[in-house]
Parts: sequence; C-alpha cells; structure tokens
Amino acid sequence: MFSFKLFDGKGNGRAAAVSEDQELSVINAPYPPLMPQKVQPFRQYFTTDGLAAGINDMGVDGSVTNVDYYIPAKASEDRYITSLNFIVGYATSGQPNEWADGTALSNGSRIFYNSQRGEADIHDGVKSNQDMFRLSFSPIPTGWEVRHVNANNDFGYFISMDLTKMGLPFGIKLDKGSSQRLTIRIRDNAGTSAASFNCIAYGFDRFE
Repeated sequence: MFSFKLFDGKGNGRAAAVSEDQELSVINAPYPPLMPQKVQPFRQYFTTDGLAAGINDMGVDGSVTNVDYYIPAKASEDRYITSLNFIVGYATSGQPNEWADGTALSNGSRIFYNSQRGEADIHDGVKSNQDMFRLSFSPIPTGWEVRHVNANNDFGYFISMDLTKMGLPFGIKLDKGSSQRLTIRIRDNAGTSAASFNCIAYGFDRFE
C-alpha cells in the first residue's frame, strides 16, 4: 500500500488530515474565497416572449388557445431557477377551493420545464387557490388573504415556491445555448376572477 501527504503547494508545510474513519478533514470558512465570483443573481417575470420587458399579465383566457409564459435559457451562461413568486389579486374575498374569488378552473395552469429528457411537470394543473398554497410546501397560513393587492380594496395573496425542495439543490437548470425553458401554460380563463396574476422567477446565472 502506498502512502502520501497532500500539502498546500506553497511551501508552508501544511498537510491535509485524515480521520480514523478515513475521512478527509475539512472546515467551512466563514468568509468567501479570494476568487472571481462566477454567478450573478437573476430575477425576471414570466412573459409571453421570454423577455424581461414582455407581457407578464397571466390573467388571460387560455381556454381555446393556450397561452405560454416562460423563462428561457441564456445563450452564453447556464441559468438556474431556485424559486417562483406568485401574486393573485381579485375583487371580493375568496375561498381556498376557488380560483381567486370565483369557481375553480377546469384545466388550470400547467407549470413545467424542458430538460434534456423532455418535459417535466412541476404541477400538471393549478386549478384553485389551495393548489397555489400547496406550491409553497407549507400549510395554508392563517390570515392568508390580504387587502389592496395591486388596487385599492382588492383582495389577494402571495405564494413563494422553493424549487430546491424538489430534490434539486441548485433549482431547475436551463442549459446555456439550448431551447430549454421554464413555462407556465394558461389552459383556462384565468382572468375572469383574477384581476392580478403574475409570477417572478428568482435564481442565478453561472458563467465560466
């Protein structure tokens, strides 16, 4: 059996240590490394053309012709989406089993992404407020409904979805230079009850 020592390479004589359980001893530094940062924050609304300045109002009628809102891959950098933040606003007080302040939708909104293995669903049909609540992986909060959402006296709520809780430590990856995208497809008349309905994606772009 061969043995060797792993030194720091700077002539300081510092060597890596191995425990009795054959584990390499490491510690987490309480400060970032002195290296160029290779990620930058990303934030953008889901829009009909995938552009930041595009149409982001998802309160539309997609019952006859479905309407897609999406976040595209970037040409030169890998994009990771770690969370989604939804807002739903409406005129009168709603119930969990309704959509906004009206009846639940029949087909709802599909949330999915394109990967190297094809399309993968995050939710195959958001049809009601309680479907939205479940995206947060938390119980329905007490006092979930608030007032003055995007308009005086309107009711509504906010929901944040942590995509890393789906077993994806860095969220959903959209490979650079690909046609991959994260999509919200409206398949019903989502605007009859919802006066406000949009979503912001958060994450980061990773570059060389």
